[in-house]
Amino acid sequence: MKAVYAGSFDPITLGHVSVIERAFHLFSEVHIIVANNRSKKHHFTIEQRTELVSLSIQQHDKIKIVPYEGIVADYINKHDINVVIRGIRNATDLEYELQLEQYIRNTTMADTIYLSPYTHYMQTSSSLVRMFLNSDKTELAATYMVPKAYTQMLEYGE
Repeated sequence: MKAVYAGSFDPITLGHVSVIERAFHLFSEVHIIVANNRSKKHHFTIEQRTELVSLSIQQHDKIKIVPYEGIVADYINKHDINVVIRGIRNATDLEYELQLEQYIRNTTMADTIYLSPYTHYMQTSSSLVRMFLNSDKTELAATYMVPKAYTQMLEYGE
């Protein structure tokens, strides 16, 4: 069974990684879509975000990392994806995700499965990481919220 996990991953967090690790064990193929939402102002370019995702997860032939500009539902239909994975941390996330699920249900044949990150990453979010970055508190984000690949990218000036 093929699954897709889509997000802007701006940047990828340890919470995202924990969801990906769980999905990796559940599905025969996992497509990680690094989405580029043109209505959002991203902190990192799509190329940087794709590289961070690639460096942050265990590489395996079951995983495909795809930078994508477009409607994720179109990707799902084109690649015959069976399952959409969505990460939820709290009731606020669930409210938003239920709306997305209705859209996916009406535009694809895929079912949605919700996975939560490991408990110690429940409060981690890309928005919080960006807030730390914008306030020059990079070490806080790097210590608790983002994979080591993020720190490596900063060290090499990418």
